[in-house]
Amino acid sequence: MNSKLGSAWQRISLRTKLTALSVAIIGALILVSSLGTISLLRTYLQANVDTLLTSTAATLSREDPAVLEEKLAKRQLQLPSLPTDFYIAFVDERGGLLIGLVSSASDRREVPNLSNFSIEYVTQTSGVPFEVNDKGQISDDSGIRGWRMVALPLTNTAGSLVVALPTGANNALLAQYGLIGGGFGALLLLLSGLSIWLTISSALRPLNEVERTAGAVSEGDISQRLVEGGGNTEIARLNRSLNTMLDGIQSALQDRTKTLDQMRRFVADASHELRTPLVSVRGYAELYRMGALKKPAEVAEAMARIESEAVRMSGLVESLLTLTRLDESTKPERTNTDMVSLATDAAKDAAVANGNQKIIVTDMNGRSLSQDEKVIASIEANSMRQVLINLLANAARFSPENSQIEIALDNQTWQDDRRQLIFEVRDHGEGIPKQLRKKVFERFYRVDNSRNSDTGGSGLGLAIVSSIVTRHSGKIEALETPGGGATMRVTIPI
Repeated sequence: MNSKLGSAWQRISLRTKLTALSVAIIGALILVSSLGTISLLRTYLQANVDTLLTSTAATLSREDPAVLEEKLAKRQLQLPSLPTDFYIAFVDERGGLLIGLVSSASDRREVPNLSNFSIEYVTQTSGVPFEVNDKGQISDDSGIRGWRMVALPLTNTAGSLVVALPTGANNALLAQYGLIGGGFGALLLLLSGLSIWLTISSALRPLNEVERTAGAVSEGDISQRLVEGGGNTEIARLNRSLNTMLDGIQSALQDRTKTLDQMRRFVADASHELRTPLVSVRGYAELYRMGALKKPAEVAEAMARIESEAVRMSGLVESLLTLTRLDESTKPERTNTDMVSLATDAAKDAAVANGNQKIIVTDMNGRSLSQDEKVIASIEANSMRQVLINLLANAARFSPENSQIEIALDNQTWQDDRRQLIFEVRDHGEGIPKQLRKKVFERFYRVDNSRNSDTGGSGLGLAIVSSIVTRHSGKIEALETPGGGATMRVTIPI
């Protein structure tokens, strides 16, 4: 049974639950306040009656019964504090009724039941007001036909005096108050429930928008957003938090899609790059196996081509491994390094590797720097050496014969209160078209015409440079060299 009730409660809407709980609490408060008010009113009315009865009984207990009867008959009894429907009785010592007097000012002829009354009543009550029901029994609640009375011994003669007032009027007043209070309470409860329902419905209306947006997002429309508003309510904060979360999800999905696209393109490009040398190696191997290479010179040429393609594949695989390590590595281990010395060594190695290409190290204004001059920067030396070697190899590959390549250095530039290392590798070749300058750092990307695979590049050198620079929280950009050519500018915060 409890599980069924719990299950049914769980199926009820939040709006209905909140309204029901609020109405129940308000109803309980109205009930408690009404009962408390009735109790206080009952106590107040009873205290007034008791005061009247006690004071009247004390006054009349000194009167002679016969004289009192005569005064009452002639309406000469001056008791302005008592209502008109009071009752006075004189009882003998055995409890027998001697005189019972009903107020002549009232048409009321009902009298209290004193059949069980005795002197013990008087002794037991000792002047304290009490109630007698219609059966003549002392009772805390005498009902609508009961009487409230006080019994005192007579002062001047034997017997007792009883002064009584009916409780019906007070009970009727309390019942009427309870009925009116119950009606107003029910009306108040109804209006409160309606107001609470409308208020909660208005407050929860934005949640319907949240539900609609969540449904749209679950169906794939990640661009949906909630109206935030300018307030600081719970709903406004919820909407802002959800929008922030959706922005993060959308950004993550876009990055994931971009990464997957890059990975697919990377795999396709890598497959294409490896296919050419593999086909070449396989072709020469089949020619040799079939005996098509008759002369030693032909065999030597085939072996040379196989070796050349193997070297090319080895370089490609090594570049791929370098990119993989860069993608997986953490922040660079920086040390204070002299960029003049590093650039000079890289220039010497590149000059030898590229047929004694002329390469010089200068400042940004073109003044040659000697190894005695220092340009200190906090970098990962080996990685930055790789950057210089790749940039110099790229510049040498596309520079005219007898042209010069410059490495320009500067570490005195500041941005956002942080010093920066800037160096440029400048060549004087054909340059790079402006619309393609951002693409040259993508993996396997080659600029058309002279900058293609025929020159021996794998399309990964500048991608490796970009990855290393990014690890250093820097940036690289392709610019035009004054007078013609390409300039690769690297900026790294130090």
